Amino acid sequence: MLRRTVLATCIAIGSFAFAGTAVAAAPVATTLAATGVTATTATLNGNVVRNDEETTYYFEYGKTTAYGTKTAAAGVSGNAPTGKLVSESISGLTPSTTYHFRLVATNPSGTANGADMTFITPAAGAPPAGAISIAASRSILTFGKSVTFTGQVAGSPNEKVTLEESPFPYTDPFKPAAQGTTDAAANYSFTVSPALNTRYHVTAKKPTETSPDVTVLVRTKVGLRLSDKTPRRGARVRFRGSVLPAHDGSEVRIQRKTSSGWKTIRTPVLTAATPINGVARSKYRARIRIRRNGAYRTVMPAHGDHARGKSGKRRARVH
Repeated sequence: MLRRTVLATCIAIGSFAFAGTAVAAAPVATTLAATGVTATTATLNGNVVRNDEETTYYFEYGKTTAYGTKTAAAGVSGNAPTGKLVSESISGLTPSTTYHFRLVATNPSGTANGADMTFITPAAGAPPAGAISIAASRSILTFGKSVTFTGQVAGSPNEKVTLEESPFPYTDPFKPAAQGTTDAAANYSFTVSPALNTRYHVTAKKPTETSPDVTVLVRTKVGLRLSDKTPRRGARVRFRGSVLPAHDGSEVRIQRKTSSGWKTIRTPVLTAATPINGVARSKYRARIRIRRNGAYRTVMPAHGDHARGKSGKRRARVH
């Protein structure tokens, strides 16, 4: 009976020690895709799990699986179960060449070799692999019109890409506006109709890259009508129109063309008008005495959310 009791106690103590003490082991090394690949440089990436022991890592790389070159050894801090992401930049590469690389991690319990991976350096002068270019068909447009973004994800055909947007006041995080896939030549195209001044960029996940930001300004859509285009000299003519989208409470400028340029002759205040296709709009009106032939227009000054808009010219000929 005594022997059984002692044995059970030893088992219990051993179990407690096992549960409360981490067991050291060789590290785990996972090679991840290279990023920022140019004709002569690249960034090698990986993930290291230390397994509770002091661990160092380095990358081996070269034109074959014999590698031949390695980065300087570096330590790995922390002991997260999922490991720590590590990376090293390399240079002096040959353009238009396939390179092999792998991550190697070592601790007192052993050495782990990550899987072999490859990348191809582009030709000299080519953009980095994965780099995303972006161009807008126009930098300013009138409300209701569209803009097309085109570009390329270098070296990434048939890659999923996302057009992201951050509307005025540009304080909110970018959010998806459209999604697509690059074609066989790694080109993409998106067409959208922004409602207000908006910043855009394009992202790709493999590799994870983001294009530069592009800002597109949106003019308000301004209308103008005259109640009489051929009034008698000195008659009052009703000027009226609308601004889309709504800017109730703001002033518009009714202007007449002069020999020295456009001159503001009235500044009516915008009031609420019936929405068009669910979009809120504003309206204005004014009575102006016409004494001579002239050309007129209405200008909506720029606000933070929209660029300056203007109506088409309207002519009045007196008789």
